Amino acid sequence: MTATEERGVRPATGRPVRGSSPVPAAVVTVGTMALATVPTPLYPAYARTFGIDETGTTVLFAVFALGAVAGLSIVRTRRCAHWAVRDRIVTAALLGAAAAVVLAVVPGLVAFALGRLLSGLGVGIAAASAVTFVTDRARAGGRNVRFWDAVTPGLAMTGLSLGPAAAGLVVGTGALPRWGLYVAIATVLMTSAALLAHRASRPVAPQATNDGPQATNDGPQATNIEQQPAAGPDVRPRTARWPDRLGACTAFAVTGCFGALTPHLLSGGHHQPSATAVGVVAALPFLAGAIGATVLAGRGRWAFPLVVTGLVLVAVATRAFPGTVLGTVGFAVGAAIAGAGAGILFSRSLGSALRNAPPEHRAVAASDTFTSAYVGLAVPVVALGTLLGVVQPSVVIVAFTAVLAVVGTVLTLRPGSHLRDAAVRQRTSAL
Repeated sequence: MTATEERGVRPATGRPVRGSSPVPAAVVTVGTMALATVPTPLYPAYARTFGIDETGTTVLFAVFALGAVAGLSIVRTRRCAHWAVRDRIVTAALLGAAAAVVLAVVPGLVAFALGRLLSGLGVGIAAASAVTFVTDRARAGGRNVRFWDAVTPGLAMTGLSLGPAAAGLVVGTGALPRWGLYVAIATVLMTSAALLAHRASRPVAPQATNDGPQATNDGPQATNIEQQPAAGPDVRPRTARWPDRLGACTAFAVTGCFGALTPHLLSGGHHQPSATAVGVVAALPFLAGAIGATVLAGRGRWAFPLVVTGLVLVAVATRAFPGTVLGTVGFAVGAAIAGAGAGILFSRSLGSALRNAPPEHRAVAASDTFTSAYVGLAVPVVALGTLLGVVQPSVVIVAFTAVLAVVGTVLTLRPGSHLRDAAVRQRTSAL
């Protein structure tokens, strides 16, 4: 294989080989993540339909988190090393589409729980597989490599922000019925899966040169992109380091905290907030996180100062102005600031995990990082779902902020901290 073909370029024409576009895999990542958070502003309606309380909705979220961790664990197994990465992403898309269809057309609490479980499985498989696939395909095709290196760490949070925003703005305003949004997401995921499967089934014909026939990027030799090489029986996969896991866990714990607090704080504890308001505000920390992961990833030192500043602002707003417009504005601004810091922290943690893993173990490192992230996302939701009835939100936020201040000090000041790496190294070597 020539050097140009290793980059996914045909020697005769200089054009990228077929199937080198990372767009379908990126869409699968965003789509599965969006499906995961669509129910956020709709949970009150589901609770009334199913006759459950806040504890019940917390359990339903736990079902999703269980599915996500299970999907991430599947990717981490040795057997999965023989499963082509493209096929993993197609499977994740089909699981997400099936979950969306179940949520759209099958009534009942059990069906909703099943849909959330399938959604979690799709998220887990996509998160661990697509993050490396997207950047590898961009490099193989020679198309906008810098762009994809920059935006890939923010794909997950972009999708997580689109879910509640779409549910609030589209379903909450009555522009589209709930089932219509789920069907739209299923259509996008199935289309992306079809594009990925189609490109895998139509390899480019080998190019004849003076050196003889050449292999193609979609052929069996393209293991660096299409398939993660299997580790030998005596080779133990190199997992993500504890600082990277802790950073990812902390970043998603921040967003999970806001996801749990938003409905309660917008209601002021006395009335039911609109799905539109909950959706828009719940999307803010994820959207700011996507921007932080993409635009501010080189500012690692900013991560925890932004998180702590945002949480302090939220604590003041909820304590001094509960149930008022000023309190809501303060909460939204604080959520955006803290979300930006969380995005920086997650981008740096994921980049560090992938940078320190050999190519054949990058999927394992991604799986470890995202597993820690979803554990961090689930813990605040489950804990706050049971605590908010007996503890003031401002007390919870202050305690959470104190814990994050300690974690931030440890991660930032430790020798070789990934929050102090040079921005150039982060961008060019991490993914």
